[in-house]
Amino acid sequence: MDMEFSYRTRTSDIEKIKGKQCDVLIVGGGITGAGVANILAANGLNVVLAEKGDFASGTSSGSSKLIHGGLRYLAQGEIMEVRSLLKERNYLTANTEIVKPMDFHILVDQYSWRKGTLRFGLYLYNLLSGKFSIPRFRENQGLYPESVEGYFVYSDSYTDDSLLVISNIVTAKMHGALCLNYVEAVEFVTRDSGSQAILLDHTTGERFMVQPEVIINAAGPWAGELSSKLDLKLEHGLKLSKGIHLVVPAEKIPVKNAIAFRTYIDKRQMFIIPRGEVVHIGTTDTFTSEPDDFEVTDEDIEYVVKSVAKLFPSLRKEDVITSFCGIRPLFGEGNDPGTVTRDFELRMKGNVLSILGGKITNYRTASRDAALKVSEMLGRAVKTKGLPIIEYKRPDMSLPERIEYEIYHECPVYTEDIMRRREAARIYTLDMGKSIEPVVREQALKAGMLKE
Repeated sequence: MDMEFSYRTRTSDIEKIKGKQCDVLIVGGGITGAGVANILAANGLNVVLAEKGDFASGTSSGSSKLIHGGLRYLAQGEIMEVRSLLKERNYLTANTEIVKPMDFHILVDQYSWRKGTLRFGLYLYNLLSGKFSIPRFRENQGLYPESVEGYFVYSDSYTDDSLLVISNIVTAKMHGALCLNYVEAVEFVTRDSGSQAILLDHTTGERFMVQPEVIINAAGPWAGELSSKLDLKLEHGLKLSKGIHLVVPAEKIPVKNAIAFRTYIDKRQMFIIPRGEVVHIGTTDTFTSEPDDFEVTDEDIEYVVKSVAKLFPSLRKEDVITSFCGIRPLFGEGNDPGTVTRDFELRMKGNVLSILGGKITNYRTASRDAALKVSEMLGRAVKTKGLPIIEYKRPDMSLPERIEYEIYHECPVYTEDIMRRREAARIYTLDMGKSIEPVVREQALKAGMLKE
């Protein structure tokens, strides 16, 4: 890719938009905001995306990294949602190298669903995904503790969620969108001449104004806070669920395939997902009132470790290398976070469109529906069929060359943006990326990035 997209172009892009009008201001640089920006920019709209942190710095880098149909949603009767999610899973797996298939063992023991229930559920899951295969039960044969009778095998997909977001962001930039990380929408003013948004550049402390015709609230867990700034009230309110994931050495859980099981503690479904040098395990699912509640408590760690240690007894709390957390924005009824729908809803009032709820798996569906609403609001034709398409692809390079490429084409502002999201080494390596820190610092200094 010849086009530069870096901390330098970020500065010039801010200068371009100061005090100017734009068709759409998207607030939120997670997967949904990135997807909408991708579609609208591809349609030639004048798009500005503002993210108060780095791109994908919220829920979109704290997910389980799974692109899936939600097998357990079948038990809740959400057949059409599962079908839609599986359709998106199939598309993403077939059309982007960022999403890859993975086999899962779903374990059968005294805490799982019954064998017949699982067989029927997996048959329906396969059927909804376009496969006409009957699941076959397999005996344990020493793979797992004696308490595990056996397992079924099914397929879903996994991804690097940060890269999926950034690839959409860069594609939007390629089509002309101004995508600004570390820029927060702090105030909105309605005048006779239209709406004004006051944006704060966190790298300089400078405030500036833009005049959007349409404002999209794609702030995820922070959608409620943004609604208050916009003087809007959500009818049912946004529920927030915290999901904790632990990172442990692969040698502690030596599996090639992923595992789905129900914990003996409360029968919640959990995952064990191999990711090279490490394994990700989790997740919790508890309500929280704060979108910034990223604290991982000893209680959270003990819950996950005890759940997994039932299957892999050698696992100890001391084996945990690090953890990561995602705050799921849920918009629906229910007192149990596990049963509140993961689907999304759109709310339109005046010139504001709010995207509430949703999953990384169905981000394309949410993006298309939102783009069609923008089309109505602006009175302009917007094509959504087959969109968004990811056109950006990071080349295969040596580590120093790759870091340099990311600096100039994926707009990190700080070195930690590279460590946590461009490389995601903090959660994919045994040393949490310490071995590559000198390379990142060297390339950042060479490129003259604002700060280390």
